Amino acid sequence: MLELDGQRLSLAQVAAVARGEERLALATAARARVEQSRRVVEKIVAEGRTVYGVNTGFGKLSDVHIE
Repeated sequence: MLELDGQRLSLAQVAAVARGEERLALATAARARVEQSRRVVEKIVAEGRTVYGVNTGFGKLSDVHIE
């Protein structure tokens, strides 16, 4: 079981996951960082702010608002 911690991930590990040779688990600290990031995004949306890639498209679609 490969634990994703947001710090170390080799190309060989990515390949093993892609080939189905390795399973994944999310480290507790990494899960906490993901949850904090979600709270930030939810706050941005609740405030009605426009932020590239959060509630807009990317690249040429950056002026397209996404709900």
